[in-house]
Amino acid sequence: MPGSEAHRHLLPLLRDVDHVRRMTLADWDLTLRLARQARLLGTIAHRVAANSVLWRLVPPEVQGHLCSALVYADHRARMVRLELGALASVIPSSVPVVLLKGAAYVAEAQPFAAGRLPGDVDIMVPRDRLDEVEHALLDAGWKFESVDDYDQQYYRQWSHELPPMRYPGHALEVDLHHTITPVTSRTRADTGLLFRDVRAVTASRYLVLSPADQIVHAVIHLFQDSELDVRLRDLVDIDALLRAYMQADADWCQLATRAQCHGASGLLAYALRYCGLWLGTPVREVVAPPMGLACRGMDWLMSATMLPHDPDTVPGLKRRMGGWAAQVRYHRLRMPPGLLIRHLSTKMGRQLAHAVRFRAASKVRDTGAGQRQPGG
Repeated sequence: MPGSEAHRHLLPLLRDVDHVRRMTLADWDLTLRLARQARLLGTIAHRVAANSVLWRLVPPEVQGHLCSALVYADHRARMVRLELGALASVIPSSVPVVLLKGAAYVAEAQPFAAGRLPGDVDIMVPRDRLDEVEHALLDAGWKFESVDDYDQQYYRQWSHELPPMRYPGHALEVDLHHTITPVTSRTRADTGLLFRDVRAVTASRYLVLSPADQIVHAVIHLFQDSELDVRLRDLVDIDALLRAYMQADADWCQLATRAQCHGASGLLAYALRYCGLWLGTPVREVVAPPMGLACRGMDWLMSATMLPHDPDTVPGLKRRMGGWAAQVRYHRLRMPPGLLIRHLSTKMGRQLAHAVRFRAASKVRDTGAGQRQPGG
């Protein structure tokens, strides 16, 4: 069964680090690989290392892996801070810049950011300042990652962000957003509401979303803007945000209200369901829970795709079917049918043209090699 390996020790460790007491060296062998595949090894390492008693119960062979994960996570967090410093020096000071996801967690020094592996730096600016910020970054040396004319058009007309940018030699990409959901998607956030309730980061020019909006953004990012494939880390982020911010009845009411304002109540229901089932998150039923055939279908899809799998085994039929179904769902949620057909047709045409060019080039190369005879 896809993901069954994660239920043995990885999920129990994420629910309660005290599970270390019940793990043998053989148990750790697969768990380390699963955690690394899910980009959660640093998170687990931090939780174990924070308890000296539990740390002593970890086999020395495993401690080395955990220490290495902590060092690498700390390096990535430093790269985020360096990138934020570089961006702050070139983006006009009059532009409000909101940090999203991992960049926000690092800037606010959130406890749950310790051990987490940031993938890139996500920032958001008002739509009417987007061109100004883009030109400031380009003038200062940031460059777009390799994208063609169609991709540029796609990002600028239908997406919620520009193509990824990177300063030559920097470790991290920068994703420049003007909202948190694609303009063509089924769930469209209220951007004005997002900017209205931002909070300032202490001793910084940067801003972050309100707690409820951070949770809703994490929910939308996972359940609408991803293909779910091995995205357990995103669910762990939601778990951490809920535990950090949802303390009182008023907090939960605010979260439910905010999700409704952003059209994300259904997505939040799924997030609460799987946080509770898999991570033991203390959740409250503040939105209508998923039920019936849709819920059973999502349960199957999540089990088939979300959890990491043994990297030494070939993915089974359920996982392959789940991956295909998740891709279909992903595109269906992000684009209306007409645009989706046009987009997929364009992508397929480009892939076919690339394959034809590659085959022609290979044939020419092979022919030339056959014509060359060894000397003598």
